[in-house]
Amino acid sequence: MSAAPIRALVAVDRIIEARVVEAVLDDPGIKVVGVVEQAAGIPAFDATPADVLLVACGAASEDAVAFINSAARERGGRPVIVVCGGSPNGFIRDVLTSGADDIVLIDETVTPGPETFFAMQKALARRSSGPSDGAHGSLVCVLGPKGGIGKTVTSTNLGVALADAGHRTVVVDLDLQFGDAGLALGLQPERTIYDLATSGGALDADKIDGYLAEHDSGLRVLLAPVRPDQAQSITVEFLKELYATLTTAFDFVVVDTPPGFSPEVIATIDASSSICMIGMLDAPSLKNTKIGLETLGLMGYAADRVRVVLNRADTSVGISHADVVAILGRAPDVLIPSQRDVVRWLNAGEPIVLASKRSEPAKAFRALADLAAADRVPADISNGRRRRLLRRG
Repeated sequence: MSAAPIRALVAVDRIIEARVVEAVLDDPGIKVVGVVEQAAGIPAFDATPADVLLVACGAASEDAVAFINSAARERGGRPVIVVCGGSPNGFIRDVLTSGADDIVLIDETVTPGPETFFAMQKALARRSSGPSDGAHGSLVCVLGPKGGIGKTVTSTNLGVALADAGHRTVVVDLDLQFGDAGLALGLQPERTIYDLATSGGALDADKIDGYLAEHDSGLRVLLAPVRPDQAQSITVEFLKELYATLTTAFDFVVVDTPPGFSPEVIATIDASSSICMIGMLDAPSLKNTKIGLETLGLMGYAADRVRVVLNRADTSVGISHADVVAILGRAPDVLIPSQRDVVRWLNAGEPIVLASKRSEPAKAFRALADLAAADRVPADISNGRRRRLLRRG
């Protein structure tokens, strides 16, 4: 059974053409429940059964910014999505500063409906999946567009370092087909995220607790499925509910993700307080890391909420740190040096932050944990994301 379409109230200015509005709304997932002119003033949200307000502007203007500002104040809890033609010329920052949830830019070819629908979906997901007002945990999403670069080693050592420092911490292994967090921590997969997802009934902290493995450090772990075919049982809707519940029970939720921007990874990014982007000192990895950072920017994720970690940062491969900065457009926040002990301890199922506390990699992982603690923000995702968006540009 398909989900109900998103109901959109559309506010248009006098510049945008009707064909453009029709094109950006050309998606079966969008249902227009009303069209008003911006010149007529702010629409009565309470009198219209709309899920979102779509503000369609033919061009960037002060009048459009003023309307968006007023609409955002009167939104009644509904997202405000802006579609704009012409050159933005700083309009993006003005729109986000005015309180809009997202903006879709269109050109002469006209942006197709799916992009508008995706923006609406993201905005609604951010508002519906955030933790309750009493939540206080931070969700750290560990990303890496390329496989084999150390995401799992980073996730598990970050989690152990946070737990060892006294923070209530859980690691979620979201590599649903080939997750190795259990191996990295020496834990047996007696119960996994698959078992939790298929258990039936509502999620709460007590129920989830019964599916978490526990490491000697005090770290709790929700392990990946034991078979690749079980991955399909973990849906985006389940993850939204899972993250909302975990952030009410833990200080930190560290999510180890697979390569790429799958729907599950996007849902994790949208629910996150901060991101840890992993790269390595080789051309393919740096290229993919750069693309990953750019993708986060396109998704509206503020750069100051992203920590860049360079793994095996001291290897001699003909790429200098100046080259890294030039490629990525920023310096890495944490440099993790190479050391054979990392692989040895990984094979033994022992995190290096405990097994070799004085080693340089252990110090680097603890430095990353210190940054995560410093980055910790209130877990009201929608308000927190808004504040981060205001600092863009």
